[in-house]
Amino acid sequence: MMLQTARTAGPKPEGQVRSWPGAGLAGGWPGVAVVSFLATVLSWRPYTWRSVYAGIDPSWEVGLTMGFMRHLQWGPSVVFTFGPYGFVDGIFPFYHLTAFVSVLYAVAVVWGLAALVVSALRPSWGLLGAGVAAWAGLTIAASKAGYSDVAAATALGLALAALAAQQPRARLTFLGILGALTGFQLMVKTNDGLLGLGLLLVVIVLGGMDWQRALAAGALPVLAVFFTGWLAAGQSLGNVASYVRGSLSVAVGYSSAMQISKGRGAEDFYAVLVCALLVLLYALSVRGEPRRYQLAVLVLLCGWLWAALKEGFVRHDNHDLTFFGLALVAVLLARLKRSLVPLQAGIFGVTAVIFCVAANTVPEQLHSPGATTSAFFQDIGEVLGTAGFGHAQETARRQFLSSGDTLPPAVLSLLEGHTVAVEPVENSIIYAYPQLDWDPEPVLQAYTAYTGYLDRLDARFLGSSRAPERILYQPWAVIDGRDKFLDPPATLESMYCHYLQVPAPGPAQVLARTADRCGQPVELSRVSAHFGASVAVPSEPGKMVMATFSFEVPLRAKVEGIVLKPPTMSLTAWTGGPRSRPKAFRFIPGTAGDQHVLSVPASLGYSAAFTPPDIKKLALSGGGWSRGQGRYTVTFYAVPLRPGPG
Repeated sequence: MMLQTARTAGPKPEGQVRSWPGAGLAGGWPGVAVVSFLATVLSWRPYTWRSVYAGIDPSWEVGLTMGFMRHLQWGPSVVFTFGPYGFVDGIFPFYHLTAFVSVLYAVAVVWGLAALVVSALRPSWGLLGAGVAAWAGLTIAASKAGYSDVAAATALGLALAALAAQQPRARLTFLGILGALTGFQLMVKTNDGLLGLGLLLVVIVLGGMDWQRALAAGALPVLAVFFTGWLAAGQSLGNVASYVRGSLSVAVGYSSAMQISKGRGAEDFYAVLVCALLVLLYALSVRGEPRRYQLAVLVLLCGWLWAALKEGFVRHDNHDLTFFGLALVAVLLARLKRSLVPLQAGIFGVTAVIFCVAANTVPEQLHSPGATTSAFFQDIGEVLGTAGFGHAQETARRQFLSSGDTLPPAVLSLLEGHTVAVEPVENSIIYAYPQLDWDPEPVLQAYTAYTGYLDRLDARFLGSSRAPERILYQPWAVIDGRDKFLDPPATLESMYCHYLQVPAPGPAQVLARTADRCGQPVELSRVSAHFGASVAVPSEPGKMVMATFSFEVPLRAKVEGIVLKPPTMSLTAWTGGPRSRPKAFRFIPGTAGDQHVLSVPASLGYSAAFTPPDIKKLALSGGGWSRGQGRYTVTFYAVPLRPGPG
């Protein structure tokens, strides 16, 4: 994969970069391959990958694997942050096939990244020094990042290698590998696939190559890998358009809906410092090179850094560790003269220390080479043979059950023999009870239905003939301060209209599908107010009262959303008498135009824990507006809701 012809002596032609002794891989690729493989083995995660537990993250992880194994159709039937191969972001014991593909993917992207780092550093660091640096960098990066994020760093390395290669054939080869990786990434994680396309475009436009040959070398592998992988996953070609639309909706709405900040203020400063050091390092690496090459490298770096910052700081909790780990690898991908090696090593050390300070720990792989080596060969051995893997699956099921995914026998009997969706998040229950016939809503977890398109996709599904016969509804704890009775709005309205509660023991609710019991909405009133000012909710006894919202956001907020993330918006609700204390919830702008249920009549028939409280008054605030600035408009509707039969 890394073969490249040696650079020749003599004057440097326009468009070519500086040649260092041993800079090419010809004659040295066996050493690069061996050293980078050792770095891969020694950076493998030493903890057992068999440990699973009930919760939000394991639920979507197992949901992705079940969707792949059951050939659910991405686009019309499944939409999420990850695509049909999204399960490769981690290595899990849910199914032998998915575990095998995940291990193969992990080895490919980590080994490939290690080879790119070693080949970039070898001319100035020497083979041994390059191998040690690659091991340390990959160990730290892979300890907290998903394998798809590691692949994003691999894409940067391939783009830089394509620019630095002296021979046209080598450049086109690196472009082709980048295109193939991008084609697969488009089916793994939308953001990383789009990043790969951006890197590919920069190299084609600014790489100084014949653009037609470069376009063919990069684009054809994207298409070939994507469509081959798409069909291999049991997906219909007719669903590609809806998959693209849904994936883009997830990507576009993410920053506004999912952003949080959990007080890690020091990490903001660290990120600015790391970005400045990286830009300095890469600026020095291209000093004296042709302007086109300088521009291409710096555009690649800045675009990649922007994507990495979004990955780490939109949800600013421990996600920032992903950024610092990937930035550490980017430090090692810079191609520098020997005289600048101390600076590169110093920046590497600073970034590594920042990572460990932010993580409050040192990755175990750095001091447990025996454990990492054992884990690597154990994982490889188990996915290459079927022996013992059934035991791993049963262990995973027992772990789900022991950590909270247990159903009372009476509830299980109400679900067996029917198609079942588990809402709003706990799809892991289906894995724990494989006898259940899974029929999920398209958006794999309800909190991800944060745009109008995604919310209405779920709502239409619940109102269609394809809807599940039963819903096991487990009320979620508060996620990012969002109100479980207002979010996602159209989906909840559709559930109230098409499902009746069935008597069942335990904290979960069992719903049975029924004929549509909602009438046509009738507009009650339309009210405008400044942000921060409240509006009264009209009363309509015996009917559901709903509201849609519309507003403009200031230009500053729009720019902040593009650069990183927009200001949050809140909805304050008053649910009692005049002395009741209001509660403020996170408001999702992407679904503002969908109908939010504010009160329900007794005919809903749900028990108290699952019945939304009546909202008497509400107010929107935030979103970039100070109190008394801007305006929002609320349109209220009334919808008749018939009681169920009997």
